[in-house]
Amino acid sequence: MRDISHTKNHRFYPEIDRLCFLSKNLYNYANYLVRQSFIFEHNYRHYYDLQKILHTQSDYQAIPAKVSQQILMILDRNTEEFFSSKRSLSKEPIKV
Repeated sequence: MRDISHTKNHRFYPEIDRLCFLSKNLYNYANYLVRQSFIFEHNYRHYYDLQKILHTQSDYQAIPAKVSQQILMILDRNTEEFFSSKRSLSKEPIKV
């Protein structure tokens, strides 16, 4: 197992840390938009909707476009899996 203190001294650490921070912000903001849309509009925002909305957002633009798109695709997949699980749970509730 590696000692984490050595990785902070790595020459790429500041850039990786910055990109992780921007990625987290983009994911969380997109997730917020999906949740707000579902709660208040009863509408699900898919990847393409999010991409159109967020392509001008600063965190989206600060990350390479392919990476930003993959982050939104991951969120879309996670959200679809959540709703799928929710549907299956409503059909067959877990008995405790």
